[in-house]
Amino acid sequence: MKELLIKTVIVSLMSTAPISANPDVASITASATAAQLNSLMAQGVMDNADVGKYPLEENINAQDISEDEKLATQGETDTLVPQEEAPPQQEVQPQPSSEPAAAAPASNVIETYNTSLPVSIALNLKYEKYLPAYDYLLLSKGSVNIREAPTTGSKIVKTAGYFEKVNVTEAVKGEFLAKYNSSKWYKVYWYQNGTIRSGYMFSSLVEKRSFQFGKMASSLENLRAQISSGKMGYVNNYKNRNGLPPLYKGTTSDKYGTLRDQSAPAYASLGNKSELIYFDDGKLLRIIGEQDSYYKVESLERPGSYFVPKKYLYTKNAPSSLGQVIVVDRKNQNEAVFEWTGSSWQMISYTFATTGAQDKYRFETPLGYFMAIERRSKFLYLDDITKEIAGYAPYAVRFSGGAYVHGVPVDYIKKNGQLIDPGQKETLYTLGTVPRSHKCVRNYTSHAKFLYDWVKVGQASVIVIE
Repeated sequence: MKELLIKTVIVSLMSTAPISANPDVASITASATAAQLNSLMAQGVMDNADVGKYPLEENINAQDISEDEKLATQGETDTLVPQEEAPPQQEVQPQPSSEPAAAAPASNVIETYNTSLPVSIALNLKYEKYLPAYDYLLLSKGSVNIREAPTTGSKIVKTAGYFEKVNVTEAVKGEFLAKYNSSKWYKVYWYQNGTIRSGYMFSSLVEKRSFQFGKMASSLENLRAQISSGKMGYVNNYKNRNGLPPLYKGTTSDKYGTLRDQSAPAYASLGNKSELIYFDDGKLLRIIGEQDSYYKVESLERPGSYFVPKKYLYTKNAPSSLGQVIVVDRKNQNEAVFEWTGSSWQMISYTFATTGAQDKYRFETPLGYFMAIERRSKFLYLDDITKEIAGYAPYAVRFSGGAYVHGVPVDYIKKNGQLIDPGQKETLYTLGTVPRSHKCVRNYTSHAKFLYDWVKVGQASVIVIE
């Protein structure tokens, strides 16, 4: 009986193996899947019940986690100043120097950075680890010197490392560098021995980042208005369970770049089905009518109305009211979490995040408004090339196809033919830097756990902005 149960669960998992629109991504074979799962159970990495709970997904880990960990050995010092501790400008102290500063041109202020929450959103933090400033710089091209003045001749007071994030307060006009055709420098600040110090970084060597609270607030209100004004549904075609939609003019992506895989077809007119677009799995749509086997819907991001076959649209637990929203910013690689109090929004957390990249094995995290479809304590993922089970991601909230908001992925250690779980990891050095995942949104593991405990399916949404 026990053996029969194991085989039944394994077959169930194999039947939901991911289907990819990318021909270079081979599907995992049934025999390999069964053998791998049997091996995991035999080794005690997971038990029979686990197999039923943890689905298999394509690798959300296409750039090896070991690469991220190698970068971390460079050491990211704890120099970020949380937004709540950011001092008034006059209190930021220059780095003390025993040498006279080099002559500098007048430092005319070009821009001042003071991002703040809109007045319509209150701050009520329920997760308070790793609080960054609302405005910061990312070093995405390598190490950069921080200088005493905005000139190349001034003293180097600190060197910031590759992928480090540094608080920024303003942009100034400093020394002109012909190579970059720019005279723009950033004034930055950091903790040093308990004191906040400041210096200057040349603008062309770093990337300015911020939390786009204004755009986040607009997306919150847009979604709340749509849900309040009518019946909602969401696309339900996880792993193409309701069938691959028709090709778009012989191709697997529509005019907006949305992939056919794990999507629903949407027609502007039932009289001309050669013209269609795709709505991703999990995409929220407002239902405004019915015609035979179709729902007539409106999208929150595409103009006009569309007809979607009913088999692709799920309404049972779609939100009738909106209480929880995770907003992911794909451009800035950060996210914020909001809760509706009944009369206003509160921001209950904000943090760095890492979204999906676009290349041979990976897909970008899709933009738009999505249902928080389900919670998983973890899911297994496959190696891109070998298609063998490679590891797992903890505390996952699925919102589109195989895309989840989740904690730091954990690669199993392979030793003497065995797979060993090294245990959960809290952070990756590359969190909040550049897109690196396979469509998912990586979080600090503790933040993913916070979201996993907080999300109520049927009241929650995930919004991805640019």
